Amino acid sequence: MIELKCPIHEDMVQPLEDHFCELTRSSWMLFHEGPGKPHFVMGYFDTKAEADEAWAGLRKAFKKLPAAYEETVMADKDWKEAYKEHLKPWDHGRLHWVPAWMRGKHAVPADAAVIWFDAGLAFGTGDHPTTRLCAIRMMDFLETRPAAKVSVTDAGCGSGILALSAAKLGCGRIAGFDRDPESVRVSIANREENGIADDAVAFHHAGLEEGFRLTGRADVVLANIISDVLCIYADNLIDSVSPGGVLALSGILAKEQDSVRAHFEAKCREAWGEGLRSDGRIMGEWSDVALFRPL
Repeated sequence: MIELKCPIHEDMVQPLEDHFCELTRSSWMLFHEGPGKPHFVMGYFDTKAEADEAWAGLRKAFKKLPAAYEETVMADKDWKEAYKEHLKPWDHGRLHWVPAWMRGKHAVPADAAVIWFDAGLAFGTGDHPTTRLCAIRMMDFLETRPAAKVSVTDAGCGSGILALSAAKLGCGRIAGFDRDPESVRVSIANREENGIADDAVAFHHAGLEEGFRLTGRADVVLANIISDVLCIYADNLIDSVSPGGVLALSGILAKEQDSVRAHFEAKCREAWGEGLRSDGRIMGEWSDVALFRPL
């Protein structure tokens, strides 16, 4: 087994994560030890030839990646065990995201809303700060409202973890969509894995424009997408929020937060009128922007 590892600039993290399509079975992963420390792209392959071919393919899509990578031959340990070292449980309030292999070993409160995942070298496991920021925004909104009356849309759902978390928290109408058909397939598989009924969360294969036409407006709209795409589709995102609802944007580098927030505030005032509230949070090198639509 060959472990491929290469440092990357922080600006490449979200584009690479999108490129890997949040597959539940993949040879790639992103790794970051914490604020101020480097980001890495990592991959696990049976042979050196497979690693070279995969790296060459990735460099065609991302030309800024260096030609060379660090190679480690792994003995008596396969990637299925290696990736588990990088995926840990996370919780906030009632919501718990726990690797499936920790069932029966990791204690969760009796009233916890638990999402179990076994994602291989996956994304959308809740391990990335941008996913967590969106989840926290949703939970904040639910603190003052009965969950069963709250509708949720997960735009660019990836593995479906945010939409499925909404179901576990007891939200009402829930939908997610993604332009990548594999992400939709993965989301549906994760819905089944977590014992969530088919009619509890609807997943659609669609881009942002068509997706919102299918789902309609919602009280909570979550969009964990790179900032450039968020800004391009700002009008669609803003129109998708019901009066009194919140638009939670993430996938935004901390250094981009001010510009993205200013862009959306200006457009929200045009579309929603007076009474707009907004704020932003930072988690490590990433951030979110929340815009609250007046009633």
